[in-house]
Amino acid sequence: MRWIFLAILSLLLISAGMAKEPDPLCVRDLAHMPANWRPPAKLQKSLNPAPWSQSEAKDAKNAKKSGVDEMFGLFKRNPSAVHKLFDDAVAALLQVTYSSANEPAFDAKVRNAARDNLTALITPYLSRDPHAATCDEFEDLLPLAIFAHRLYPAADKRTDVVTKRVNAAYRACGSFEAATEDILQKVQEDNQGPSEDIDHLEDLFDLYAWALLLIEAELHPDIELPDEARDFGDKAWAYFEDFPLPGASTFKKGIKDERFITLADLATHLSHIPTGLGRYPLYVADKPDLYSFMRENFYPVMQSGDRDLFALFVDTLRQYGCSPETDKQVRDGTRYLLADFHKRNDKWMNYHEPRKTFTDPIEYIQIHHAWTAVLGVRDRKLTPPKPGSYGALVRRWLPPPRQVEGLTR
Repeated sequence: MRWIFLAILSLLLISAGMAKEPDPLCVRDLAHMPANWRPPAKLQKSLNPAPWSQSEAKDAKNAKKSGVDEMFGLFKRNPSAVHKLFDDAVAALLQVTYSSANEPAFDAKVRNAARDNLTALITPYLSRDPHAATCDEFEDLLPLAIFAHRLYPAADKRTDVVTKRVNAAYRACGSFEAATEDILQKVQEDNQGPSEDIDHLEDLFDLYAWALLLIEAELHPDIELPDEARDFGDKAWAYFEDFPLPGASTFKKGIKDERFITLADLATHLSHIPTGLGRYPLYVADKPDLYSFMRENFYPVMQSGDRDLFALFVDTLRQYGCSPETDKQVRDGTRYLLADFHKRNDKWMNYHEPRKTFTDPIEYIQIHHAWTAVLGVRDRKLTPPKPGSYGALVRRWLPPPRQVEGLTR
């Protein structure tokens, strides 16, 4: 029997020695890029192989500022856009300042504009009875209460008013399940794969949004929510952690398949849960197949013609800590976005999506073009979460980052 044991041990040692080397985090050039990350040969010929230059960095910085100015301009020309976009009128601006490598004065200007939009949204509630809210208001008011805690000074009356109203709205719902439309139970029961039903994918965006809101709400004890709310983020992420992310090649129409486009959009949004919409670093270990999906579908999405979606791919890779200086895909992606920006007379909002039908208001479509592009071209300064922050909350149930994180080839 001893020889059998030795043979098994030998096989185990050989297998260990042949184990796949972990993929690198950032890859500077094509030669070191895994084969399934590489662009098709024809596309590669059109990509600039030169290192990232200081003039390009300056161009990206100016394009970022232009995008923010376009968003400012939209709200100035059309004040009603704030109410049509609602909490997105705040989020689109604030997200530019997360993990910021911007000048402090720039971030202050953006935050002030976000605060102005928030005030426009909260002001109508100041003259109403804060205890007379309905359940239908809960979903709209919760993000406003969270932003109020973040943007207004401590003990500000506006924060108090909107918080009391969101608490009243929750009580009007009667239960946590009613308040959240039982979204977690719904997606768990409707356990279809991503290639089966696009409506199921749309439900997952609702689950994602509730996870973000309820994790954020836990930071503010005066927002009165039950124990189920504190467990919601963990349970939602457990569902997403196991949710498969098949690549474009597995869909009948490839990168033109609407189900793949929706899935790819969802994948970029999943990165927001560990990072708090980009405030904290993203790690491969958070969801390894998400990292693989981003890498393997990067160039297919570049070729899809959907610039907003592609900008979110670049944004996601930047949140892992990669930059145009350290990573070929981020460099190629940023150059692609800048080329499109200049082609459209240096206006991000001049872009027109390839899809023919829209259900969103025109104001959302316009802001989305600038919002996603700015995220794609902006530099990051990533810092670990501090105790008591959103990032610290999610790190309680996320796996620890692996030692390979941060390596560059």
